[in-house]
Amino acid sequence: MKYPGSLFCLALLISFSVMVGSVPVTAAESNPGLEDFLQRVEQNSAAINSFSCDFIQVRHLAIFPQPVKFSGRLSLARPDRLRWEFIKPIPSVLVLNGKKGLKCDDGGPIRKFNLDSDPVMRMVAAQLWAWTSGSYRDIKDDFDFDLLPGPSLAFSPVNNGSGSFVSKIKVVFEPDFLQPMSVEISEPGGDRTIITFSGYQRNLALPSSLFTECRSR
Repeated sequence: MKYPGSLFCLALLISFSVMVGSVPVTAAESNPGLEDFLQRVEQNSAAINSFSCDFIQVRHLAIFPQPVKFSGRLSLARPDRLRWEFIKPIPSVLVLNGKKGLKCDDGGPIRKFNLDSDPVMRMVAAQLWAWTSGSYRDIKDDFDFDLLPGPSLAFSPVNNGSGSFVSKIKVVFEPDFLQPMSVEISEPGGDRTIITFSGYQRNLALPSSLFTECRSR
């Protein structure tokens, strides 16, 4: 499958950065408070029926002297609608609405897909939904992770498959609602990506067109 630069980066990061999963017994024993923290994240997320926020994604590449910066907006409505939109510098949109989805790139055709018949987008959708909705236990446990002050969680891969793409991930949570404030993904070669979220608006009446159209709002 061929992705434009911004959505390919999103798919790669989501696929390997949020496979948090259920807490292994050993992790819970070595991280007092971890189980309680994950429960609170899930409970707080379940109380939010919808939200919208802005994000900035900055990609630091060893081969470039300056980082590559994208800005966009994320909108989510339970149980199964999500919109991830890059606005600058290259517009692109990924829309999930139940089993159906749209992927739109600046000036290109609208690509429609169905999660039942598209295994790549099904994987991307599952990871993206788990991350943004706080349902971390829906993802298998491929990482060791630690609860840190902030509050934040740090993840390290436990198998060679994930380790070849990611060396460490750190998620910093908003203290009150425990939604992600930032995600930092470090790669073995020294490259890293930082996504910061701001301007959360919760329990909105989001227009249905956000999840049926690619057109920018």
